[in-house]
Amino acid sequence: LILSIIASSVWANEVVPVSRTKLALSKRNGDVKEYLEDLKEGSLNAELSEDSSVDNDQTDLSKNEIDIKPNVGDGRDLERWLFSDWLNNNKSAGKGGRKKEPALPILKKAKWNSGDNPVLVTAALMMVGILIASVTERVGTAGPL
Repeated sequence: LILSIIASSVWANEVVPVSRTKLALSKRNGDVKEYLEDLKEGSLNAELSEDSSVDNDQTDLSKNEIDIKPNVGDGRDLERWLFSDWLNNNKSAGKGGRKKEPALPILKKAKWNSGDNPVLVTAALMMVGILIASVTERVGTAGPL
């Protein structure tokens, strides 16, 4: 029990903040920024080729206003869908991204309470698996009807 408390404290207070800082720096000036720009360019090129009637001046102005869509057909649709929050994040409009609905309605103020939190999703999947295993065990040991 004590080891679990220490491990979770180190995880929450040391590992996660350092990793988030590294990711934020990489999103601003590093490999993650280049990766996201590649994904965005593929979607923008497909979007702009569909609407070829727009002149170049309007194209440059509207690049930041176009929502990045995952279904471009260049083989990177899954990646674009997974990173759609980051690709469509328009901080210049004064918004810090879209507001996500809480995954657990009873904990609306918790920062970690979203459906894309991997720890929350894993815990929910484990609970569903435990519930299914419990029900099938009960049904299996009930005997013949």
